[in-house]
Amino acid sequence: MVSLNDNYSILFATLLESGSFVIPNILLKFYSRLDITELEMMVILHLLHWRQVEHERFPSPEKLSQYMQLDVETIKNLIASLIEKKLITVEPYYSSTLKCWQNSFNFTPLWSRLTQLVLGDYKSVIASADEIAATTDKYGKLYQCLEKEFGRPLSPLESDQLKTWMQNEQLSVELLQEALRRAVLRGALNFRYIDSILCDWQRHNISTVAEAIAFDEKRKRRSRPHRAADKKQAKNDKYRDLYRLSPRS
Repeated sequence: MVSLNDNYSILFATLLESGSFVIPNILLKFYSRLDITELEMMVILHLLHWRQVEHERFPSPEKLSQYMQLDVETIKNLIASLIEKKLITVEPYYSSTLKCWQNSFNFTPLWSRLTQLVLGDYKSVIASADEIAATTDKYGKLYQCLEKEFGRPLSPLESDQLKTWMQNEQLSVELLQEALRRAVLRGALNFRYIDSILCDWQRHNISTVAEAIAFDEKRKRRSRPHRAADKKQAKNDKYRDLYRLSPRS
């Protein structure tokens, strides 16, 4: 036997379901990123309710205040704020029922801004995925290049060292390739020498190949005066020794 309370429960459940209206998921997800306050959000929800359920496109602040814990003046200010933020506009529309033109709250600017946010996030995700894939491909080629230069598979310790370099945000793939190239050219093909190059670059906050090349040039320029002085000193020493020689020697 169904009780009276059960009947009331069924009735209220039916009323709740039949009286619902659509709230776009992206609105709830992104409204804070549009600088919409919580009170402004509630005004938007009530405006959507009046449009979808009551079929009224331009409800007055007085009507809205009947269902909100806000006075009429506050609601007016919130609507004005949404218009100033260019999230809603007031546009004329022709009512086929009343056979006349009336005002209507237009949500097109809000939907456009939300769409831009969603597309922007989607593009960022795609770009990040492409960047990760490209970086992974570069590291794979670097791994193969190391094995080719060493003429053998990398040992577990060497593989771990390579992973450590890869996880270091300051060391790009290009820097790792440059360090390997220098090790090959200097005939010092071992991970310890490559690591010494990378550590030296990190100590000097070098994060690109261009910065590494510029750093080398600067270091060479600093060393040239010392080399010239050393040569001059050696020449002077040679002549000094010449004067010390005995004429009979």
